[in-house]
Amino acid sequence: MKPVLPIAALALFSVAACDKPKPRQAAAPLAVAPAAAPATPTAPPASTGLTQREEMAGFSLDAINAAQDPVNVPATIRAGVPVVVSGFGFDPVAKTPGKAVDVVIDGVAYPTEYGHGRADVAAYFKAEALDPTGFRAALPAVKPGPHTAIVRVVSADGQSYFDGATISFYAR
Repeated sequence: MKPVLPIAALALFSVAACDKPKPRQAAAPLAVAPAAAPATPTAPPASTGLTQREEMAGFSLDAINAAQDPVNVPATIRAGVPVVVSGFGFDPVAKTPGKAVDVVIDGVAYPTEYGHGRADVAAYFKAEALDPTGFRAALPAVKPGPHTAIVRVVSADGQSYFDGATISFYAR
């Protein structure tokens, strides 16, 4: 067993003493990813080119950023950061989900992610069909000062839209 030890030591030294190491590919430089920003809507608003109906949308604007219930409690948000809105909306005539929901901020319509489950809405209106009526959107930042928001629901048949009440909020 003693002859194995000198052979192993010799092999170890010969590998360690190699002055021409095997060439290796350089590692790709690590790219620093930019900070994740809320998605800016890329699709056009679904209500573009449609006719406004006289009836008011079935809707609620549950939150603007951290401000809860801005329909009933005046909201104040930070200026210069994306505006994140959430709530629900449905076709009040058909009493079903609309084709889409847009949110209008200061007269400019933006699309939302529509169809989120809202069991609370279905239970309140006693209509299971109203479960997929939730919406969310991350919209461009607003400047300091007063602003308005309107929840706009595209009708179930996609031919027109309903506006909700104008909701005022303030950015500081």
